[in-house]
Amino acid sequence: MCAKPVQTPPEEYPRLFIRKKDVPDLRGKRTKPEMLLLWERLVHFSKVGIEEASTCGYPDDVYVMEAKAFLYVLDGDVHAGLQAKTMALRSLRKTFNPDYPDISRTIGRLMLSAAVVYDWCRDLITDEERSGMIIHFQRLAQLLECGYPPEKGSSAVGHASEWMLMRDLLGTGIAIFDEDPDMFIWSAGRFFAEMVPVRNFFYPSGWHHQGDNYGSYRYQADLYATWIMDRMGAGNPFHPSQENVGYQWIYTRRPDGKLLRDGDTDNPLYEENRYIQLFPLVYLMAGSYYNNPYFLEQQYREFSLIPDMYVFHAFLFYNASVPTKSIAELPLTRYFGSPTGIMIARTGWDEGIDVASSTVIAEMRIGEYQYNNHQHLDAGSFQLYYKGYLAIDSGIYKGSSGSYHSPHNKYYFKRTIAHNSVLVYDPDELGQHPSIRDGGLVWPNVNDGGQRWPNDGRASLNLDDILQSGFKRGEVLAHAYGPDPVKPAYSYLKGDITAAYSSKIKQFQRSFLFLNLMDQAHPAAFIVFDRVVSAKADFKKFWLLHSVEEPQIKGSRTVITRSEDGYNGQLIADTLLPEPDNQEIVPIGGPGKEFWVFGTNYENDYPGTKEQGAWRIEVSPKRAAEHDYFLHVMQVKDRDLLKPLDTVKVETDTHIGASIGHWIVLFGKSGLRIREEIVFSIQALAGQHGLYPGTGNSEQMKLAIADLGAGLWQAVVNGVCESHLVAGDDGLLYLTGVQGEIRLIPILG
Repeated sequence: MCAKPVQTPPEEYPRLFIRKKDVPDLRGKRTKPEMLLLWERLVHFSKVGIEEASTCGYPDDVYVMEAKAFLYVLDGDVHAGLQAKTMALRSLRKTFNPDYPDISRTIGRLMLSAAVVYDWCRDLITDEERSGMIIHFQRLAQLLECGYPPEKGSSAVGHASEWMLMRDLLGTGIAIFDEDPDMFIWSAGRFFAEMVPVRNFFYPSGWHHQGDNYGSYRYQADLYATWIMDRMGAGNPFHPSQENVGYQWIYTRRPDGKLLRDGDTDNPLYEENRYIQLFPLVYLMAGSYYNNPYFLEQQYREFSLIPDMYVFHAFLFYNASVPTKSIAELPLTRYFGSPTGIMIARTGWDEGIDVASSTVIAEMRIGEYQYNNHQHLDAGSFQLYYKGYLAIDSGIYKGSSGSYHSPHNKYYFKRTIAHNSVLVYDPDELGQHPSIRDGGLVWPNVNDGGQRWPNDGRASLNLDDILQSGFKRGEVLAHAYGPDPVKPAYSYLKGDITAAYSSKIKQFQRSFLFLNLMDQAHPAAFIVFDRVVSAKADFKKFWLLHSVEEPQIKGSRTVITRSEDGYNGQLIADTLLPEPDNQEIVPIGGPGKEFWVFGTNYENDYPGTKEQGAWRIEVSPKRAAEHDYFLHVMQVKDRDLLKPLDTVKVETDTHIGASIGHWIVLFGKSGLRIREEIVFSIQALAGQHGLYPGTGNSEQMKLAIADLGAGLWQAVVNGVCESHLVAGDDGLLYLTGVQGEIRLIPILG
């Protein structure tokens, strides 16, 4: 067992969820306009008779006993308190089938509700009744998936990392501590030894690794532990960066109300024409605890009616003193740093489909650590939205073959091949892995050419396991956005994701640059530059771009359109590298090939949405080589006859990149930071292709040059010298109004 926790429950009652000092504030909430409806529903529950509740069965009796206990602790209503006690005594005697899927969530909620009665109505319960309740608390605890003592399962992912320990056992243990301290000591001991460290490891990134559905679900479970321990008097058990995780789903919210997909997205997140709602108390609990006005504003946007299951807790946690602020005040780009490494760039916060919203959203993902479970093998992937989901995460966690252990989930949806990343196909890769040959892999494998399963697909157990068992899969090398931090013109992210793959790859570096063109006709461009070095020249490389509708390919240009369901966006992707004579662009998809993996279609049928996609392009070099560059320029516009912007490859001795509109973007060829003099001409780069806008417009030209060494640089533009500091975190120099010859000179010292 884990070491005993330092802090134990105080010698006063109540102490589960509330203390005596909290009662006046709770009474005052009843007069708050925004709480009136919730309070009326609690009063309604409290008036349900004991026998009436028993005919409803779980979970209705849980809501009723909680509401009756509330009336006792707030108003001293003895009749309600005695009814709550009677219901708790009876409900705790229920029997459950422990083999029923996810039954631990039902059992745990019952335990917690009865524990509230035990704690809040303590002076109405006899010693004999308390002893009987404890026997049943222990009986029910033994049915939980985490076991009792709670030693089973992962502390990082999976069911054991959710409610059963961090809410239900902790809460019940606090209530019964004076009579039986073991439940609190065992659960809190593991909580502080295992749950807290792994969350404090990833919280600083502000991103939950389990995605848009399971991530928000487990984040809400974490917030219960925060509230329970703090209200008990132990303070916040977690690092305060826990707050920042809530921004993940604000920034990935699409104008149509859905989210950019991440991990095993579950229903109803797929349904067409629906505003996706997170788990009901995510923003209420985080916003109220951390006094975050943006979170509470988002809570109001998501829920006009809190589900019955959460009415009691919503009233408990709501902080009426926190004002709301519009998320439209937030910066358009947010970097979710180490140990995640994701950047979300937006051009606005407006909402709607088609004409109602011109917002573009890009996700740039390095993905420094893999935790398995509901997380996908998607390091280095990207997504793009404009008036429709254009560059998509494909596959689906629902349908005829969409469940957790289904072939579609195991062999396609979770794999790299379902994401906008890069494959390197080693035909002998599976045979080189002994655990696969011996059938020891938790996820039976297929060769999709993608990334490896760390720890043979087994879930990460705790922080030590994550740091020691090969779960690290990438490293952010640079990140920057600006020059305006609120409305950036550029957003840049670069990383090395070599470790995400087997030894078939010697090096894989990917750079993303999102450009807010601030032009209604051509709102944004997105450039992806890859440097891929394989172990053998004959390992074929595939650059992937997934879509809902069939891509149209003409030469080096691919056009992806959303023309259905009210959407009107279009993505134009220009393949600049490999060179035209060395590139092969192949469409994959359509009936019977929607989820194609080198000869097998891991089909799935779900009629509720088209978001799972059905198409992708694969870009490959024709000539075998160990070292290959991929350079793609993607731009978005409306689906109309308006001509897209011209794009061309540009190159210097040390850098390679693209010109689009009034922008020139350059990336280092070597993959290393460059700290030597660089000389080039704007006319020579853009003008040689007829794209230079001319002297009259030269002040509009913007230059972003990446992969520069940190320190001072002298930029000499047409004889005029300026000094610029290149930060170590970004390695990027941004210049505007450039023309003529440019010399970049590193300043020593």
